[in-house]
Amino acid sequence: MSSPQEQPGSQSEEEKIMAARDSHWPSVLYHIHIHLAAFYGLFLIFTEAYYTTFFFAIFMVMLGSLAVNTGAHRLWSHGSYKASTGLRIALMLAQTSVGQCSIYDWVLDHRIHHKHFGTDKDPYNHNRGFFYAQLGSRMQTDRSDYEKIKSEIDMSDIEKDEVVMFQKKYYWFIMPIVAFLLPVNFPVEYWGESILVSVYVVGFFRYCLGLHMSWLVNSAILIWGLDPKARSSSDSNLVFVVTRSHWPHYHYMLPWDYQTGEFGTYGAGCSTAFIRVYAAAGWASELKTLGSDAVKEALTLAVDTGKPLVECLNEVGLEHAKKIPDAHVLEYEKYK
Repeated sequence: MSSPQEQPGSQSEEEKIMAARDSHWPSVLYHIHIHLAAFYGLFLIFTEAYYTTFFFAIFMVMLGSLAVNTGAHRLWSHGSYKASTGLRIALMLAQTSVGQCSIYDWVLDHRIHHKHFGTDKDPYNHNRGFFYAQLGSRMQTDRSDYEKIKSEIDMSDIEKDEVVMFQKKYYWFIMPIVAFLLPVNFPVEYWGESILVSVYVVGFFRYCLGLHMSWLVNSAILIWGLDPKARSSSDSNLVFVVTRSHWPHYHYMLPWDYQTGEFGTYGAGCSTAFIRVYAAAGWASELKTLGSDAVKEALTLAVDTGKPLVECLNEVGLEHAKKIPDAHVLEYEKYK
């Protein structure tokens, strides 16, 4: 006779855990207030703010996004390249200006996302829709087994990074200064912006927009990614804004390839370009990418051994990546 768990209509353990999640009302109220204040900041941009204040806010958003994409994401989460101490400090400060969380927590969260991608253990499960992946999951209580899920993630490499651990230790002292006090004071001090406008434009509007840019790293696959069953790029895109491709899916196969853009590109995105600049300037080294020779070897290995192709691509690709000279950034056509 079947057990109650096996009877039709009974809930699995996973379903029970998900059903037990509830709205986290402090988070709900926090995000409501942040977004309302950001909309008021948007209103002030059209009515009172100096142009320089608006452009400064956008510059801060882009700087923070660059630090999240090239630093927290590609450098620390996936080890796509190695960075000098000076570059790591600069990326750490710029990432702090976003005001989202410490690099350590960002990496832990993102590695959970990759390990359990597309399942209910994924904090940003794209199968539940864009709103859930972008914002909704952040306004719910954690799973009852979340501590166990976190304990399964290897963070030993991050714990050896003095810059990351320094930020983690002093985050709540550094963040208010770097993310709010200095940016809000800058327009007031240097071109006479009013405190009210600066607080709402450079404070709330910039902060809210910066958060969404950072959150897109986990949800962009729903905007820029094609349906896995589709064979070609979609024609129904917003021209020059969204170009759907399979590259977001490629990132979840080989996350260590530094040329994979967060927003549907490969080898041509802004973050990729900056990583190449870091390398050309001598600030970054050991950039990992997948060459055509590695693909051929991986395909052969998959046929000969019967191993999954993704496993072969990672195994062979990482070995080949060690042989790619740092100067390859000057040979774009060969390694794009």
